[in-house]
Amino acid sequence: MPFMLSARLVGRRVVLRYRRSDGVLPPLSDVVGELASLTETTAIVTGSHGPVTVDRAAIVAARAVAPHRREILELQRIARLGWRSAEVVELDGWRLHADRGWTGRANSVLPLGSPHLPLPALLAEAGRFYAERGLPLQVMLPLPARGVLDAELARRCWTLQRPTVVLTRPIAGPAGADPDSAPDGPRVTLEEAPSADWLAGYHYRGGRLPEHAVRLLTRHQAVRFASVPAAGSVAGIGRGTVDEGWLGVTAVEVAPGQRRSGVGRALMAALLAWGRQSGAERCYLQVDADNAEALAFYQRLGFIEHHRYHYRLAPDAS
Repeated sequence: MPFMLSARLVGRRVVLRYRRSDGVLPPLSDVVGELASLTETTAIVTGSHGPVTVDRAAIVAARAVAPHRREILELQRIARLGWRSAEVVELDGWRLHADRGWTGRANSVLPLGSPHLPLPALLAEAGRFYAERGLPLQVMLPLPARGVLDAELARRCWTLQRPTVVLTRPIAGPAGADPDSAPDGPRVTLEEAPSADWLAGYHYRGGRLPEHAVRLLTRHQAVRFASVPAAGSVAGIGRGTVDEGWLGVTAVEVAPGQRRSGVGRALMAALLAWGRQSGAERCYLQVDADNAEALAFYQRLGFIEHHRYHYRLAPDAS
């Protein structure tokens, strides 16, 4: 019997141990990389030297492995391309993003590189950048890639804020997990700019959108605004962007009276289909870590946890 390798591992980094051909030594070998596809007879793993096809009947062990630090930081870099601040300044491997304070993603330090300057000098320079704009100094910390920096900021009494889960899946998801497998769902409209109804349906953390928020949402060359029309309003909305082969899904919101009616699934189906047509191969989205209902919904659609991040707010900014 073939080893029971789950289809939910498609898109994840895995290690497979498998039996080699008779007479080949050593008798077992390992392959590490992203599980690109899984059929009844074969598994294809894309590693550092390209794709490797393994007979499922030869697999004796399989497990998921955590993304490499470089993969985590690269995905966070791409996610910032889908949520573009008005200002981005490089500081010795760090990226300082600012956009009048709307959302942490658009107004925080993303520490991508390994800096040469000592940490106190970096924090002082970053603090001046944000102070000049009337903004607090906060750092986004993708984990575990920036665990050492996180621990140091915690030691300096920086406040932890907004733990977030980053979820990913291939655009062509596992069998049974594709939202477009239910073709009779609500009708979805895709537009290149947000309509007045779309904007009225988006309540970021319960608040209304300022004008500069609209500019941030539309500051992209490959963006679509999805909505499910309802009488005089919208039943749900979502936003998609495509960057470097990734579809980023943001701003998903379903009206309270429309939840569990297929609206969220229809929105995701439309955005995934548009992403596929636009050349994306993978999809990412970000969910508050305490939003158990949203996490469960996306997991049912084949999304899996890639990594987590949170922010640290400077003590004098609390």
